[in-house]
Amino acid sequence: MLSFRRLFLLLLGVLGSSATVAETQPAIRVIAAATIVSDGMTPPSVTRDPGTFLHATASRGEVLPGQARATSGFLQGTLWQQVAERHGLDPTLLYAVALQESRHRAGPRRSAPWPYTLRGPEGPQFLPSRPQAARALGRLMAKHGALSIDVGLMQVNLHWHGGKVADPAQLLDARTNLEIAADILVEAIRSAPGDLELGVGRYHHWKDERIARAYGRRVLRMARAMAAS
Repeated sequence: MLSFRRLFLLLLGVLGSSATVAETQPAIRVIAAATIVSDGMTPPSVTRDPGTFLHATASRGEVLPGQARATSGFLQGTLWQQVAERHGLDPTLLYAVALQESRHRAGPRRSAPWPYTLRGPEGPQFLPSRPQAARALGRLMAKHGALSIDVGLMQVNLHWHGGKVADPAQLLDARTNLEIAADILVEAIRSAPGDLELGVGRYHHWKDERIARAYGRRVLRMARAMAAS
């Protein structure tokens, strides 16, 4: 009989790097099951306090809520771990936000955050390569300006954060996108001391608490499910 852990891993279908992504973004791993934990599902029981999705940031002389813990196995040694730990975040939380923002089908029963995702007024676009995404981004900006355009793995918004790069197309680079997004996420979490759900939710929507909390709940459910696997 399969153990619960093995059955859970089989259902998630944790895989190695996607061949398509690995050509230009070798640190990105693909995982299965597009939703992992949908709004109507209860994640595996986790007794960890929500604050444990944050690491201490001793190198900066300050501490975010919670204690450090081991990285989920499938993120070990990846860009997710490198960037998250540099910003005092748990890699699993960073990955869960990316899944919420840019999840795209990567094959049968598989999905992953997609680095060449654009979202404008007409909806999301999932481009197959960085050059194609850069051209599509140029067209979106020519039509709409920077207003309401989100770019890359973490869907960094050009209106609010485009000034953090010299060229908006730089946000199609996985590391650049994650570094900027991690800063944004840390700022959002710090804005709601002791309330991780609201803090994570403010990554998506700062003003409307109802929208922010719904987003935070979705992300934390995915993060807990992955952490428990």
